[in-house]
Amino acid sequence: MIRDRGNIKWNAMMLPEHVKMLREWHAQDNYVQKPELDEWALQELSDQLQIAYENKLEVELSVWEEKHLFKATGVIAKINGYNSTLYFEDGRKFNLHTIYGVAFTI
Repeated sequence: MIRDRGNIKWNAMMLPEHVKMLREWHAQDNYVQKPELDEWALQELSDQLQIAYENKLEVELSVWEEKHLFKATGVIAKINGYNSTLYFEDGRKFNLHTIYGVAFTI
């Protein structure tokens, strides 16, 4: 079995610029492209958001921001169509163009 130290033995010979580029390259491996929704999916998403807002239901939003996907749970306080923003009751806000999924929580 080969017991190699990997990059540790080469770190002294690496330039800081190379180290920075390698770290950026590794960070980009976790990037996710924005999910594209067709017209039907956008209409269904809009309907679900409207139902949740009118009935004050707790929802779990699937959101794409800064090349990463995450989920946010809360009750919708306001939907502002003028500036495309959705507000939760706890003060968090999301751009409507970054939301790609809605699920009702029980």
